[in-house]
Amino acid sequence: MIIPKFNMRKKTRSILTGLLIAVTSLIALAVGYEEARANMLNFFIGCLLLLGGVAVIAVCVVAVWVGMRKVFGLLLEKSEDKD
Repeated sequence: MIIPKFNMRKKTRSILTGLLIAVTSLIALAVGYEEARANMLNFFIGCLLLLGGVAVIAVCVVAVWVGMRKVFGLLLEKSEDKD
């Protein structure tokens, strides 16, 4: 179900809201404990790189899976045509 606000699905908006809450919580902790900004920047960059790496691996796995299904589908179709 698409909710008109921001033209996003409810699940997508909920996920983004959760991520925003997590980021603001980490910032509040860093300010409260006077953590160095350089450390926080390194942490956020590391998190973004990790999430990006996971996304790239997921796309690769899906691409391989779809490719294998197409190849097996073509092989099965050709073997049925010969019979």
